[in-house]
Amino acid sequence: MTMYVAVLFVHAVAVLVLTAGLSIEAWMLFQLRRATSPSEIRPWTGPVPGLAMASMASLVIVFATGAYLTESLLAWDFAWPRFAVLEIILFVLFGALTGSRLRAVRRLCAAAESNGSELFRRVQSPFLKVSPSIRIWIVVGTTLITAAKPVLGESLGIVVTSLVLGVASAFVPFRRRTMSSTARSNSL
Repeated sequence: MTMYVAVLFVHAVAVLVLTAGLSIEAWMLFQLRRATSPSEIRPWTGPVPGLAMASMASLVIVFATGAYLTESLLAWDFAWPRFAVLEIILFVLFGALTGSRLRAVRRLCAAAESNGSELFRRVQSPFLKVSPSIRIWIVVGTTLITAAKPVLGESLGIVVTSLVLGVASAFVPFRRRTMSSTARSNSL
């Protein structure tokens, strides 16, 4: 096995870990938004420190291995690696902002005299709905950029499209099926 292949493998595993952490975070945030009492919020704030550490470690590995792979290909003069780095920076920015908000929610949950209305206001923040969606689409966009290796205009288009799709998909409504709607559809 060559060094390039080994680094590529580590890079792919780090991207998978990052994606898994992001998926867990998105599910956690979905559950937080559904909570109706502080006691329902508390269990979903438990994974916050572990997810943050796994995400940061994965991002560092993704960046370092990606830089090595790009250098091995002598590709820094092209547009696509620079836009991939831009997307990593955007991912870090949205992740850091989300992390600070989740730590505040966790502190409010831990406080015995926690103000329930303040806790729910923070949990229902639209940013906590938009941020994971944007970061998911950033991962998709970065994957496309590194696979297709597009020129400047196409790279910029992928970054912008990732951000637009991230914001737009955050507002796609997910409807719960109730017993009556399930019974109605089964009778048809």
